[in-house]
Order: sequence, then C-alpha cells, then structure tokens
Amino acid sequence: MDRPLISIILPTFNRRLVVERAIESVINQTYPHWELHIIDDGSRDGTWMHLLSKLPGWKGKLTSFGRNQKSIQVHQTEHRGVSEARNFGIKKAEGEWIAFLDSDDTWSPEKLNKQMEFHKNYPEFLFSQTKEVWNKKGNLLEPKGKYQKISGNFLKESLDLCMVTCSSFFSNKQALDQMGQFRTELPVCEDYDLWNRILLTGHSIGLLSENLMVRYGGHDDQLSNQYQALERFRLYSLLLTREEFVQKGKWEELPAESKTLVQKAILSRGETIILGRTKRGKETKWIENLMEDFQSEKTIAKTDLLFLLDDLSF
Repeated sequence: MDRPLISIILPTFNRRLVVERAIESVINQTYPHWELHIIDDGSRDGTWMHLLSKLPGWKGKLTSFGRNQKSIQVHQTEHRGVSEARNFGIKKAEGEWIAFLDSDDTWSPEKLNKQMEFHKNYPEFLFSQTKEVWNKKGNLLEPKGKYQKISGNFLKESLDLCMVTCSSFFSNKQALDQMGQFRTELPVCEDYDLWNRILLTGHSIGLLSENLMVRYGGHDDQLSNQYQALERFRLYSLLLTREEFVQKGKWEELPAESKTLVQKAILSRGETIILGRTKRGKETKWIENLMEDFQSEKTIAKTDLLFLLDDLSF
C-alpha cells in the first residue's frame, strides 16, 4: 500500500480535562490511514465515561476513502502505569508503524504525514522523532542547549539525558517488537530505558527538523515530580540492560566505545546516589556493595536491583 497503516497509542490516567485536546490533534492529521488506540489506565476522574460520551462525535469527524481508513478504539484497563498501558496498545496495534502520544501533548496536523515521508525518503531509519515546542503554563519555548534534539546514534548523549520525546517518537512496529517493550516495573524513566536499548543495538533515531508537536509541562501530576532520586531509576535501567546484554552474549559484540560509555554512566549514577545519601545522612553500604559487584563483573540478578525502585528506601 502506498500509505501504510499507522497505529497511534495514547494512554491516559486521570486527565479527563486535557485528553480531548490530544485526541483532536490526532483527528486533525492530514495523513489518511491510521488507527487510534486510547487506553484509559484505570482513571478515577470520570475519564472513561467522558471518552465514551465523546466517541460518537469523534468518529463522526473521520473521513475514509478506499483503502485509506481511520478508526478510534477506546480501551479500559486496571491501573498499572503508563508502561503497561503503552504495551497494551502495542499488542492491539495492527499498523506497520507505531506512534505514541501522551494525553497532555498535541501534534501539528502534518506530523504523521511528514514523519511517514521522512521514512520513505530515508529507509535506513526505522525510528525517528520530531522537534517540538514546550508549553510551560502558556509560555511557548523551544528547547535550548543540551535539550535540543539530535539525529543519529547519539548513545553518549542519551545515556546522560532522555533525548527522545515519546509523543514525537515514530517506529517501525517490527523493529520495535525486536527491541522489547517498555519495562513495566519502571514508574518513570521507562522511555529513557527504551531509547538506550535501541541505540545500543546499533540503530539510529532520525530527526525531523520541524516543530511538529507541543509538549505541555508544569502539571502537578507529572510522574517525574512524584518520585525522589530519579537517578536510581536510570541506574536500575542501565545495570539491567547491561546484564541482559551479557546474558544474551551481546555485550562483547558491542563496540568498545559503547561499552565504555555504559560503564561510565553506571559508575557516575552510582556515585551520585551515594553522595546524595551521604549528604542526607542515609545508609550507603548497600549501594556501595552493588557498585563493587558491578566493577568486579559479578552477575547481578534483576531481583538484586529491585530495591532501587523501592520508594521507602529513598
């Protein structure tokens, strides 16, 4: 088909007042062949009934011609977090391509069309993102400095900072399936984890140089504002990813530079956590032991890392 089906995955939790804005930005897409999966992750603010009441009107706005079809499906799940909701959507997706949209963000009308054209023109890329504008309580800003998006295999930058915005990310579904899904045990930094796994496998992530989405910030319910010591989630991700690569025999296949970058990132995050706990007068022996095991290349089981996710320990 000239225009492949794109599956759009939009998870939402307790965002009844803003999710409609995101959905309308999908309906307004100029690309003619897509399916939208809205996953209500067990909201308690009336989101589910709101979605059902609006669904007939949204469907009435859709126009389909020939083999180009548009559809909207609404799913309700128990509250298990954004990773589980996105994974649920991936399983439901029938498209050749996958796009994610967070319920508080919006797309420009040409977003999908231009991203699909990018992949037709550059078939070597199986993943991409677009530039974006930040809306911080009504103030529109373009990311500056280290927050500016880049293209290629930017593993070094990605290990330091989450360099991909989920709402702008676009992926070949088959390639995404090979990467594995979002880690459901991670309440935050689950996107950071996935981007690093993609880049470690040698893939590049392309960039469209236009601002094709608006990223809304400053919400009280943003997940990154709800957890202490975010570095512990990144350390968990890096240690587990490295261990998985070792167990699968893929670690030694990596370029020496990539292995060195991962090891430095792990040591840096471990040191940051130790220094932070020391300043707060908290016990550090367990994290020191973990870092010693890492440096001595001992096998580290996933169960031995789960304490990094324990809020009571932080």
